[in-house]
Amino acid sequence: MDYKVDDLDQSILTALKGNARETFAKIGREVGLTAPAVAQRIQKMESAGIIKGYEVTLDQVKLGNDIAAMITLKCPYGKIQAFAKQLATFSEIEQCLRVTGEDCVVLHALLRNNQHLVELLERLAEYGESKTAIILKDMLAD
Repeated sequence: MDYKVDDLDQSILTALKGNARETFAKIGREVGLTAPAVAQRIQKMESAGIIKGYEVTLDQVKLGNDIAAMITLKCPYGKIQAFAKQLATFSEIEQCLRVTGEDCVVLHALLRNNQHLVELLERLAEYGESKTAIILKDMLAD
């Protein structure tokens, strides 16, 4: 299905990004449509693959993950495939991006404490050289 997103759809998507559980009626009031019209547009965007799913945002500190880190990994030739095969064993890695440039991979990891970070970095050392930046704050979240 080839679906063209218009300004109303963009407004609906913005509302859903703010709260994916918002009622169709409330979104409709915000964008100037009826609840059934909003529901129909959302269903069309889901069918077209524009909306791929809905997520739950978790409070990582309350779950015991006090540290969030961005880690770059520079893998020597041949190590990237080995790392990719073992990626599922790294439960603390939330996101793994293959990138261009000197570093091959950028990781977003959630960790309980400094010791957990050290353990992760020691496991990653098998695949290449890493650099770590501790995330202090998500400035878009406020």
